[in-house]
Amino acid sequence: MPFSPSLMVNSEECLRLIDQMRISIPSAIKESERMITERDRILSDAQARAEQIVAHAEQQAIQIVSEDAITERAREEAERIIAHGHAEAIRLVDEAEVYALDVLYRLRDKLNNSLHQAENGIQAIEASQAPQEQSLPEDEDGELAFASAIPSDEDDEELQEEI
Repeated sequence: MPFSPSLMVNSEECLRLIDQMRISIPSAIKESERMITERDRILSDAQARAEQIVAHAEQQAIQIVSEDAITERAREEAERIIAHGHAEAIRLVDEAEVYALDVLYRLRDKLNNSLHQAENGIQAIEASQAPQEQSLPEDEDGELAFASAIPSDEDDEELQEEI
């Protein structure tokens, strides 16, 4: 109706449009619900992947720090072992020097004892020979004259005459 606030609408046309809307709106709603579900799944997967990446990065960081700590502890232990080895070597050298000095002192004492025994033996022999040297007969050249252990022919004749 012209010049009125009311309108005339073709009822068949309106019903057809309403039927089309009834058919198309639920499929559009289903499509949008599917898209929302897919979006939520993608976001969930992305969130899970991000958490995995962060966890892996944290694990690597802990491992690197741990490896650095292990390396540092190994380095400290190696330095401690080397220092202990040096100290032990010095101690062993000192003990060896003390032992060698002790052996040398004992050797010197034994050698001195042997030297004193030899000197005492020489003095004893010289002392026992001193009176004998004065009583031994000397020949014309100043050499000692010893009697022969084997009798000579002259000695045999003298013995024969005495008998």
